[in-house]
Amino acid sequence: MSRCATAVLAAATVILCSPRAWAGAGAYLVDDASITPAGHCQVQSWAQAFSGGQKALNTLPACSTGPVEWSLGAAGQNHPYQHQESPAVKWMLRDPSAHPLGAAINVGATWSNGHVQSRNTYAALTWTPPGQQQWSVNADVGAFWSRDRKWQTLLGLGLKYKLTPHLAIVAEHIHPWVGAATSQAGLRWTFRNNDSVDVIVGHGSVAAHDRWLTFGLNVGF
Repeated sequence: MSRCATAVLAAATVILCSPRAWAGAGAYLVDDASITPAGHCQVQSWAQAFSGGQKALNTLPACSTGPVEWSLGAAGQNHPYQHQESPAVKWMLRDPSAHPLGAAINVGATWSNGHVQSRNTYAALTWTPPGQQQWSVNADVGAFWSRDRKWQTLLGLGLKYKLTPHLAIVAEHIHPWVGAATSQAGLRWTFRNNDSVDVIVGHGSVAAHDRWLTFGLNVGF
């Protein structure tokens, strides 16, 4: 799921507030405990269309050295034009691919138009039931700071189920999200060497921009 939650939340915050906190993988909101394999990099990119007429483009390159992943997200929207940059560091404490319960710590921040818009820190947990590899549950617990609301608790829960070896369905819910809950559901199709495509629908409670559609592409190298 989201290995770069801070950038995701950050990108959505600007759009929905003026409408990943980064707490997710690519276009997803809730982060899992995994990182890019050591010595490798990945680029997660996604485009979003909002019910209020806004459109956004996001990209999130990340590379890992040992158990630490370094990332720098960038996002831009039209109507009105805004841009964001979101650096983050994620330290994997327990590998979810090797243990039923994985854990990681993420710290990040977001700049928008030259000003610090948000900061975040959270623990990402991934639980895979023994003998049930098609299921996984992700949870994020931490804090999120924004310029207008200061520090808030960050809570997120995501569920992933593999329909086939290459196709998974994901549902997630995060709160608070600019004072309100946000939910997403989508499909992830995995191909080649763990590269993937996402199609996601989301819903929030900000009146002017309360629904969106997301298309994502995640490529590793």
